[in-house]
Amino acid sequence: GFCLNRFLFFLLLFIGMRWVLLRSVRLLRCSSKAHVFDKFGSTPPAAEVTPDGLNFVSTFLQKEVFVRFDLKADDIPTFTEKLIASHKAHLDNFVAIPAADVKPDTLRALAEQDMNFATNVSSATFPYHMSSDKAVREAGAEAENTFEKYMVEVGQREDVFNQLEAFEKRINDDKDLKATLTPEEIRYVQRELRDFRRQGLSLPKEKRERLVEVKKRLAELCTKYSQCLNEDDTKHSFTKEELEGMPDDYISSLSKDGDSKYFVSLKYPDVVPLMQKCKVEATRKRMDFLNQSKCQEHNVGLFQEALTLRKELATLLGYSTYADYKLEVKMAKTSKTVFDFMDDMKVRLKPYAEKERAHLIELKKKEKEARGEDFDNNLNSWDMQYYHTLQRETEYNVKDELISEYFPLPKVIDGLLEIYQQILGLKFVEAPTLPVWHEECRPYAVYNNNMPGQEEKLLGHFWLDLHPRLGKFGHAAVFPLQPRGKRADKTVQLPACAMLCNFTKPTADKPSLLKFEEVVTFFHEFGHCMHGLCTEVDVAFFSGTNVEGDFVEAPSQMLENWCYQEAALALLSGHFQDNTKPLPAELRESLVKAKNVDTGMMNLRQLFFASFDMTCHSQKEGDAEINSGETWAKLRKEITLIDQPKDTNPSANFGHLMGGYEAGYYGYMYSEVFSADMFSVFEASSGGVLDKEIGKRYRECILAPGGTVDGLDMVKNFLGREPNNAAFLKHIGLTA
Repeated sequence: GFCLNRFLFFLLLFIGMRWVLLRSVRLLRCSSKAHVFDKFGSTPPAAEVTPDGLNFVSTFLQKEVFVRFDLKADDIPTFTEKLIASHKAHLDNFVAIPAADVKPDTLRALAEQDMNFATNVSSATFPYHMSSDKAVREAGAEAENTFEKYMVEVGQREDVFNQLEAFEKRINDDKDLKATLTPEEIRYVQRELRDFRRQGLSLPKEKRERLVEVKKRLAELCTKYSQCLNEDDTKHSFTKEELEGMPDDYISSLSKDGDSKYFVSLKYPDVVPLMQKCKVEATRKRMDFLNQSKCQEHNVGLFQEALTLRKELATLLGYSTYADYKLEVKMAKTSKTVFDFMDDMKVRLKPYAEKERAHLIELKKKEKEARGEDFDNNLNSWDMQYYHTLQRETEYNVKDELISEYFPLPKVIDGLLEIYQQILGLKFVEAPTLPVWHEECRPYAVYNNNMPGQEEKLLGHFWLDLHPRLGKFGHAAVFPLQPRGKRADKTVQLPACAMLCNFTKPTADKPSLLKFEEVVTFFHEFGHCMHGLCTEVDVAFFSGTNVEGDFVEAPSQMLENWCYQEAALALLSGHFQDNTKPLPAELRESLVKAKNVDTGMMNLRQLFFASFDMTCHSQKEGDAEINSGETWAKLRKEITLIDQPKDTNPSANFGHLMGGYEAGYYGYMYSEVFSADMFSVFEASSGGVLDKEIGKRYRECILAPGGTVDGLDMVKNFLGREPNNAAFLKHIGLTA
């Protein structure tokens, strides 16, 4: 969620920390007809054999983790080829059944194949984001591209559509047949048909063929774009003098360039602290340029081509714009709703931003005079983080380095798990027998913890992979590895997910000490894990985070709020030299007071990202091709009051827009209206913010349903009323 963790977004605006969540979900959601894949490679110690003779790989804890992490670079293409061939065979078998003979159990078998296919796709594609072997990453990237192209073909299978449509008609005409299906199963049929119709099945053959070409090319462009970002290893060397203001721990963590210089990369632990703390403007300016021009030569052309193809896709499908096409199935529904929301917030925020900008320029003037340096009477893009941080330190007494000493990673993990256990009624147990893809990974099993009306039972598994390494996904995201769903034999496949982050590494004499914004990131991302693991759906199509794109962030944004609560901080914090000493009250109070410093500028910047996204995807047939660089610079100045550095075009590294969030970035702020409203229920509780009864209701109303209930209905069910924006405006420091 952007608000409590806005600084990571604002410095890494164009990369996007959570776009992979929806990119992964998008692939799984597209894969809505599936199969059980035969095991690949050597025979595991234990294996389940399905009725059709195909083996599930099942070597792990309680035979509940089926995703694989052991595929080699040479294995993945064969694995992918077999998976697709088997998937085609299952669909062929499905459509070969006479329409009158399709039964509820036929549908359930189809849903089970959906679940199994999604899990096996993860085995082939997840290595792209986490493997330490470049060849494996490349094979995983190619597999992802292959699967996406294949699912385009599946979306054009009129025979599958006709079979489902005939079954839906029978359901509607036969009350007895309908009574044998659950509401979730009926919704599954409806959603499958909706998605097929959105694939253009009603188009003439020539247009459908062109649509397939467009979608396959888009899949290829997105994979190439993200691959460039993941493999980027840009760095620049500076002398120690050029890194003035950076603490010794930071300097010692950098690799050296000879005897007198230090390499600074664009990885989060390097570039973010530098932009916040380095006193040398030329150093910040250089890193800002490198960050905002990252992958520019390679990715700008890919992004421009994607915009052209998306406009063509919308035209082929009969939509005015690509944004209209995407928004049709989201909470907002229409472009007008999104633009009205953004325009309203811009009007509210601009007066705050103008005053904040003037104040930061005055702060800059004083520092430049004290240092005897030239003053340009401007707030540049490489100044914003630095003077914002200086303001927090000098005017709000926020001492980031001292605060980080109270957040050693092991303590944060223990405290975070305890808080989630209390709120959601869970129990987390380390699971050392589960496989890992790197020695730093920590696997866990999740259980119910005897909440009223619940038995203690295994709910699923998750992995934590928290530090950066070459080739690993560069920011923070949760990857759904296997969905929850019921099998035809009534047993349940439990969900599993992985959380990939890039938190500060330990040094020779200190553990990993998290910046407070890293603690908030941890809380947010772990909220996505809980959304995936607390799901109670029977049909994998709806598992966990498979909700509307402009609602998916709300559950995690809501859970971020605990990072500022005294009761939670007592569990989360403990000095690295003495864990019994939590964050002192004066430091906690400084964080709370500074939470909404520069709220106008920071939130306008978030609206700028959303405005750029919507502008790019609101082009109509016949409109001139948009120039992404010029549009970015124009909107940034108009909305954020800050100039874009010359010769940079961050559309080359705005990963959201090539990974599932296109025409959807507005959702970060839009969903925060709902998350703030939901947190207000905890705030008002006589039992405090760790109230277990409200936590139980939250889990039942928001996390458990997955996509079986519309987002707005889930929120109303939890609140017991219609949502409003009063809590949100208060939350970001504005008045209604």
